[in-house]
Amino acid sequence: MEIESIYNAYLKELEKAKQRDKGVFHASSAGSCYRKQMYSYYDYPSDEKDDKSYRLLRLGTIVHSDVEQAILMYKKKLDAMQIEDSPVQREVYIEQKIHIKDLEVSGTFDAGEMITMNGRKEFTLHDLKTAAAYKWTTKFGRKQNRVANSDLNYKLQLGTYALGVKEHYNPDWIGMYLIWYNKNTSQMREQQVDPHYIGEALTYWEDVHEIKEDLGKAFETELEPMITYGVPMQDWECSYCQFESICPSTLSKKK
Repeated sequence: MEIESIYNAYLKELEKAKQRDKGVFHASSAGSCYRKQMYSYYDYPSDEKDDKSYRLLRLGTIVHSDVEQAILMYKKKLDAMQIEDSPVQREVYIEQKIHIKDLEVSGTFDAGEMITMNGRKEFTLHDLKTAAAYKWTTKFGRKQNRVANSDLNYKLQLGTYALGVKEHYNPDWIGMYLIWYNKNTSQMREQQVDPHYIGEALTYWEDVHEIKEDLGKAFETELEPMITYGVPMQDWECSYCQFESICPSTLSKKK
C-alpha cells in the first residue's frame, strides 16, 4: 500500500464534504486583502491545495478537535456542579457560530465562557492557533527574532468574534485570548489580546462591506493589485492566496 497517497486521497474527500457558508464574509479571514474578500464572497473558484497543505491543515484540525473534547468534558463537570439559584452562573460555549447581520460576516469561535454575577455578564473568548517552530519564534522567541504584528490577523479575527458576541449575548465586558500550540514541541502559551482590536475589526469589516456595496463584481477592475490600498494588505499574502491563479497580482511570482 502507498500510505501517503491513501492518506492524501482521504484528506481530499474530507475537504469535499466540508460545508461553508456562501454569500457572506468569513471571520477567519479578518485583515485579509480586499480583493481576496470579494473573490470569496462571490464564491469564485479557489486553487487546489497541494498534498502537504492538506496534511498541515489536518494536523491543526486534529489538535482543535482534541481541545474541543477537553473543553466539553470541563463543561459537563461545570454544569453538574452549578446550583440553579446561585448568584454566580457560568456557561461554556464550544464551536459557537456568530453572524454580524449588518456587515454580512459569519464565523465560529473555538471556545467562550460567560460568567454572570449579580446581573453583570462577563464573556471570555478563546481561539486556538497551532504554530510551527518558525512562527512560534516570531511570537515567543528571543527578542531579536520576534516579528511585530505577525499575529495581527488573528487579533482581528478575535475582535470579529467579539463583535458577534456583543450582538448575540450583549455582555458587559469581553476578554480575548489567543491560545498557541507549538506543533514541534507541544508547548502551549496563552496571549491576552487588547480590546481595542474589537474596534479595529469593526473598521476593517465596514470597509470591506462598503467595497462590496459600492462595487459589486466590478471589484475585478476597480481593485487593482499593488495600486489600490488593501490589495493586498501585506506582500506575503499573495504567496498563500487560494485565488492566486485568477488574480492579476504578480507579487507571488517575485518571491
